[in-house]
Amino acid sequence: MYTAPRLEQELSAAVGNGASQVVVDLSDCTFLDSTALGVLIATRTQLRRHAELTLVATDRNIRKVFEITGLDRLFAIAPTRTDALKQSNSA
Repeated sequence: MYTAPRLEQELSAAVGNGASQVVVDLSDCTFLDSTALGVLIATRTQLRRHAELTLVATDRNIRKVFEITGLDRLFAIAPTRTDALKQSNSA
């Protein structure tokens, strides 16, 4: 909740700069609330037409949030940043 506005700012800047590939590294994230999920969903919607959004999630609890909500079917989720970049480049 406290960092979601910063996340939204950074992702909006990437969208505004015309990024063709955006990787959100959640490796250091230990908690993800609905506000952050909303930011990620909104960004994916904005990028959908012209860019790829890939998430990096190493923490089992973070991955579980995506699985429980069904968002693991909406987002490309990779175990490492390197894998995320490879996924994005092959899409």
